[in-house]
Order: sequence, then structure tokens, then C-alpha cells
Amino acid sequence: MDLTFLQPLYDRPAPMASLFINVSRDSEDAEHAIRLRWDQARSALAEEGVPEATLAAMDGAVGRTEGVPGPHGQVVYAAGDEVVHDAVVARHPQDFEVSVGRFPDPLPYMVADHRRVPHVLAVVDSIGADVTAEYADGRTVVRRVDGDDKPVHKVREGGYHHNQMQRAADERVDQNTGLIAETVARLADAGGAEIVAIAGDPQVRGLVADHLPEHLKTKVADLEAGSRAPGAENSPVDEELAERLRVVSEEHVRESLDALGRGRADGTAVEGMGAVVSALQRGQVETLLWNDDLAGADRPLHVGPSGEQVSTDERRLKDMGVTEHWTEPARSALTRAAATTGAGLELVPVEEARFDEGIAAVLRFATPA
Repeated sequence: MDLTFLQPLYDRPAPMASLFINVSRDSEDAEHAIRLRWDQARSALAEEGVPEATLAAMDGAVGRTEGVPGPHGQVVYAAGDEVVHDAVVARHPQDFEVSVGRFPDPLPYMVADHRRVPHVLAVVDSIGADVTAEYADGRTVVRRVDGDDKPVHKVREGGYHHNQMQRAADERVDQNTGLIAETVARLADAGGAEIVAIAGDPQVRGLVADHLPEHLKTKVADLEAGSRAPGAENSPVDEELAERLRVVSEEHVRESLDALGRGRADGTAVEGMGAVVSALQRGQVETLLWNDDLAGADRPLHVGPSGEQVSTDERRLKDMGVTEHWTEPARSALTRAAATTGAGLELVPVEEARFDEGIAAVLRFATPA
């Protein structure tokens, strides 16, 4: 899981308010339910000491999710008098989760969808497409492509005039599928998509794939389900896509565990909170592996102004020359250390592997003797 999107958030004044909220629009009273949840979350943040200026900034963001339909969540981080990060995400909590500290707390929403794989889904026909992209940072982006609908249907009769109409229809479909491919490619590149799923009209799916740039063609997944026709909302396209994403996610976990196994043999892997924290201090961690039950997430760690300044022992920070330091829970302190030192994060199901103290790391280089 790429954490680079978090890097700009660590140069902000404290306190940082973190909100993960259900903003699903899948019922008639959805807007009322969202307002009620936000009112409750707002009160909880105020009780934790969040200034009114920060809450007022969040008022303008919470629930404004660009008309995204159906179940979804929203992640909002705010500090001072501004919202510093606002994203629609595919998963949501039952109601809301909040926290307040010096750093953002992204793990709640990451755990909610820890098998996330960045991807694009395009449900297509000869006129246009409904495109949904889920980025590496969990954001969900929805776009609609509307091409020209005249002429796109071939005629059955023969003759010169009808042949011209057929050629015109072919050209219009080709133009429309080119427009679809442009939107898909733009979203796929922006979000680091690992899968480009194309569903809908079987004759159009291949045309869209043909228009994609070469570097995306190898990522295409052709889905049998899905349609833009009215009443097709309940088609099994989501289930078919979820299965494709599950396979890729499990491959990531296996690759991380394989790397950990190799690292145990050559000294480029560590386990346990103390060893992982020491490796983060040295900027040594390539991938942080954390069991998905987040053992030790609330353990207080000592941190300084810089990302690699994290320790289980206050004296260690003093030895590093850090004069200003404080404590933060491991869930936010370690995420900050990983993000600011360029490490990735993999949440590993406990049924797949159990780490010492629930945490391990694959290292870029072995620890010097």
C-alpha cells in the first residue's frame, strides 16, 4: 500500500482532526442520516479539543462527495482553519470514527478495506461509459462518458447508401470508444491502477481495450457481467470485479510474506515493535507488515519533529539529539514514519501469518554489524 499521499499532511499545525464517516446514499433518508452522523462526530471532536475553526472548515466538506451513489465512506483530515485532505473511499464504517492528535490517523479506513487494489471499472456501450476508479490512497472517483449517439447502430439493408450509413456508424462507435479509453487511461494513470476492468456491451469492450495505451493493455480484465441498460444495477459485475481484486490482493500478501521469508535468511527482515522501530529510524524499511488486528496499535511511542524520529524509549531520542519530543499512539506514529521514509504498508491477515508483537518489516538493506 503506497503511503506517499500522506507525506504533505505531516507539516501541519496540531491538533489534526481525523474523520472516517459513512456518507452512503443508499436510502431515502440518507441526507438526514449523514447530517446526524456528522453532528455526533462533530461533538466528539469538539470534546477532544478540536478548535471551532477546524470544525467549521470540516462543515463545508463532510457529506459533499460529488454525487457518488450507493454505499461509500469519506475521509477528512483538518487542521487550523482548513481541510487538508478530503477523499471519498469505497468502504465505510457503520457510523463514524474520529481521532485527534498531531498526526492524521489513516489506519481505520485502511483496515476497513485492507485488501484494496487500485483499479478502474468501465461499464461501456457504443455511446459511452460509466467509469469508477479507486486510487491507491482509497479515493473513489466517478466519471460518465457521453459520446455521440447518432449514428451508432448499423442498418440491415444493403445498397450503397446503407453501406455509407454503416461506415458512419462504425466511425462514430470508434470515436466514442476512443473517448472512453481516454478517460479510462487518465484515471488509471492518476490512480496507479493495477487492474483495468471493462464490462458491458461485449462488442464494445474489445474496441475500448484496443484504444488503450500499450502499458495498460496488459492490465485489462474483461468482465462478463454489467450493463448500462436501465434495471442493470443489480448485475453481478461488482462480485465479478471483487473476485479479480481479491486474487491480486492475495498475490500482494504472498509476495510480501515471501520477501519476509527471504529476509529472515539474509538479514533483510525484522519482527517485533522494537526491531521495526529501529529500522524505521534508519530509513531502512521497504515494506511495513502489520497484522490486520493491529496488535500494539495503541502503544505509545516517542516521536520528534522528523518522521524517522520515533522510538520505544525516550532516552533513544535524546541520544539522537532530539530535544523536542512527545508521545503518539503507534498506529499514527508508525504510519508517519513509514510514509515519510518512503516505506509501503501491507496489512496481513492473521490467518495468513502471525508476526512477533503483530508487526514486521522487509528491509532495503541488512543492518550493519
